[in-house]
Amino acid sequence: MPSISKQSIETLKAQLNLVDVVMPYVQLKQSGRSWSGLSPFTQEKTPSFYVHPDKGFFKCFSTGEGGDCYSFIMKVENLEFYEAVEFLSQKFNIPLQYDKGNQSPKELSLRKQALEIHSFASEWFHKYFMQSEEAEPVRLYWQNQRRFSLDIAKEYKIGYAPTNLKALSLALEKKQFTIDALKASGLFFVNERASQIDQLKPRFRGRLMIPIRDINARVIAFTARQLEQTPDDDPSQKAKYVNSPETLLFHKSKILFGMEHARKHLKTTPYFILVEGQLDAIRCWSLGLNTAIAPQGTAITEEQLLLLRRYEPSKIECLLDGDSAGKKAALRTLPLTFKVGLEFSYLTLPEKSDPDDLLCTKGIEALEELRSHAFGPIRLLLETLLPKGSAASTQEKIKASKHIFELLNHLKSEIAQEDYLQEVSKNAQISMQSLIKDFSEFKKLKARQTSYQKNKPEAAAEIPAKKIEDSAMTQINWELLYLTLNFPEYGKQIAYTIDSNSLDKMSPTGKFLSKLLAEFYKTKNIDTIDTERLIETNEERQLLADIHTKELHIDDPIKLINECLRTLKKNTLNQKKTLLTQKIQQTDSNDVKFIELMKKVKQINQELIETQNLAIQ
Repeated sequence: MPSISKQSIETLKAQLNLVDVVMPYVQLKQSGRSWSGLSPFTQEKTPSFYVHPDKGFFKCFSTGEGGDCYSFIMKVENLEFYEAVEFLSQKFNIPLQYDKGNQSPKELSLRKQALEIHSFASEWFHKYFMQSEEAEPVRLYWQNQRRFSLDIAKEYKIGYAPTNLKALSLALEKKQFTIDALKASGLFFVNERASQIDQLKPRFRGRLMIPIRDINARVIAFTARQLEQTPDDDPSQKAKYVNSPETLLFHKSKILFGMEHARKHLKTTPYFILVEGQLDAIRCWSLGLNTAIAPQGTAITEEQLLLLRRYEPSKIECLLDGDSAGKKAALRTLPLTFKVGLEFSYLTLPEKSDPDDLLCTKGIEALEELRSHAFGPIRLLLETLLPKGSAASTQEKIKASKHIFELLNHLKSEIAQEDYLQEVSKNAQISMQSLIKDFSEFKKLKARQTSYQKNKPEAAAEIPAKKIEDSAMTQINWELLYLTLNFPEYGKQIAYTIDSNSLDKMSPTGKFLSKLLAEFYKTKNIDTIDTERLIETNEERQLLADIHTKELHIDDPIKLINECLRTLKKNTLNQKKTLLTQKIQQTDSNDVKFIELMKKVKQINQELIETQNLAIQ
């Protein structure tokens, strides 16, 4: 997927008023040059949330959250950075430009056109479903057999793909999409020789069309349900459901059906309901169960689970088919659920029933009945690993416990581990003391194996551990960054005076300060320096928000700048001195290198004395 150009991100941000972005989520009142309101991130009675539109930053003093328009939308809408950019672009109708990267202008154009094609096709399929004579039996099927209203069809843009081979082609031809874009859309079977749109064969004919949307609610693919109208010459005629193929837009392992709908309702219902199919999810929505989602016709993937984890749900309710196949499918996903750290609750359906039929017949009450018999992953495991229960042999219990230990070891929380072990103890009639002891030994063994892997010769060049962010030197970096931003008239002097090696570039503070000073060093006119353009990560956005919302009373900025410069210089010299001292201790006093090392130490001592004179004017 192409990335949004940095210039386009900056342009969008420059055109937005942060107050306009925040207003739909927070009732703001103006107070001087800033605006204030109750925090959208926590429950509070006294306003601690401030927006500074002139600076383009917000700050929540209750939670410590801060940043720009992108940071805000990422937080309130649970979006990644580029999703937040596209969200604001759509909302305020400001177009974006995309970087070429490894993609040609042609490929970038294809992606843009593919989105437009899907948007048009979705509306076209829906209109055909609602108005065409051919779709009359399909509307009856929707209402009588599927027991959905036409209002539901309107709300979720349910469509119908006609059987005519040329109908979709003729409709799209009027929109003047390129033949390459149509081929790349996934709506037609690939025909490399085709040079005209009428030479393309539609992938979907005589099927009920269910739009699949991305996190920003744009149609990117379809699920097509088999009907009596599905023609015999359809290559997938016997398949009940057919998805769009993988395209520039659609990667089924990374998309969950209904995510754009469900995420909006997590504040009122803080958990997801995982169902098997798209129509099951729509059934749930029609009954007010708005956090229902579904995988794209395959077993749930790690990417999809990580997407769910982003929203920090209290749990995932998984509706299992009543047969053994349903339980086997759930078991296959258990290693992933433990690895990702999501809590699953399993609701078993009666045998030979599916969520759609059950909910349609009995409504929400049916789900409440299932919830009264819900169980967790341990019970699911034990029913499979120890079908005899407490009557299982000692060896069977040992084997089962090792399997469970393997899964529990993925969990970071010791509380969660202990809770699961207690459940094993209770249901398998194994003493808690024995389980804790055996699990402790298991973890020690795993730790030794991990340590061995890390210390193998080929792993010697691994990345060093991240430096502690709130160290004394990071504080000095922060102070100097604050001073440079608030007193830019001294920026050039700082840039020419400081030793760039003295900055803690492993921290966001030091890294951003280094970039800022590099701009001062090379730029003749400091008024042209755009700090917003230098922002690369959300950590840096948070950092600048903290700085811009802090009002420090500084009487003598030059004095503070010089203190920071001297401290940083001394730190760099002392680090060099420490390394040299270590080398001296390891070198024979009669060795020529010993004398050279002593000379270097003497030189550093002299530089430390001279550091007192380090100053800008």
